[in-house]
Amino acid sequence: MRPSLPKQGCRQNPLPQGGRGLRRRCAFTLTELLVVMGVIAVLATLTLVSVRAITDSARLSSATNTVMAALDNARALAMKKNKLVLVAFRPRLEGTNQQLVEIVTAQWSGDSSFVGGGLYDRFVPIPDVPIRQLPAGVKVAGPYYRDPDPPFGDDMAYGQPTDELWVTQSHLPAMGGFEAGGELIGVMYMPDGTTQTRNPQNDSSAPWVDFDNSGDEDVDFNDPNFPDGGDFWEFDHPNDETNLNLVPFLAVFDDVAARKLFDTDQWNDPAARTLDLTQYITQFADRIHFNRYTGVAMK
Repeated sequence: MRPSLPKQGCRQNPLPQGGRGLRRRCAFTLTELLVVMGVIAVLATLTLVSVRAITDSARLSSATNTVMAALDNARALAMKKNKLVLVAFRPRLEGTNQQLVEIVTAQWSGDSSFVGGGLYDRFVPIPDVPIRQLPAGVKVAGPYYRDPDPPFGDDMAYGQPTDELWVTQSHLPAMGGFEAGGELIGVMYMPDGTTQTRNPQNDSSAPWVDFDNSGDEDVDFNDPNFPDGGDFWEFDHPNDETNLNLVPFLAVFDDVAARKLFDTDQWNDPAARTLDLTQYITQFADRIHFNRYTGVAMK
């Protein structure tokens, strides 16, 4: 009888002395091993990408829920206290390279002052309301809802209508001349729970939050690490108390993801920074709107 040929990929070795026949030993060929390793590498890459996408989505969703909770709380306080209450989104530098956005709830102190021909309201943080913070890398934006400064024309900025532009917090780790500053964004509630972008009692130009309760609007600091131009709208120092851009709706977005899509070296130009971020926020941000009759925040 003719012996059968061994199967491909297997070798036949003699049995130890005293045994009978042949012992079959199977193994992968080099080609098969490389194919399996390639499949494992592809699956690992796809899994990593999926996990990152899920993590980023969860981080953004968590930030949006945090903002919603802060807004609901501020609305309830405005109705309870029968006062103007606002929510301000303030950047804070942690260490040297990480930035967090704080959510500060403040109420109108009743003080207003004339500066440069405009009337500005002083708000103070409500002591018993804890400051919330968003996950690192997440920011809040609002429409460019204030009157643009010269040299722009009416309702125009950077060559576009202001109601088509988004403004957001500064990126403090890149400040000091490397990146243009942003603005403080705020939402203001009336005693009846609705939102407004101006104080109906005096039609002031804008509010500002006295974060340190000093009584003065601090906007000019002699700090070589953060050259401050003293602009009452540009937040270009970690301790700035600039005017708030009160907005009728918000957008919560992943600033880390946005920075991967653009050449941030060009963001020392405020036009480039604003236009690039506007493009990203319009496409990818979570929106928060307010019921015009009740002021209730809605996704």
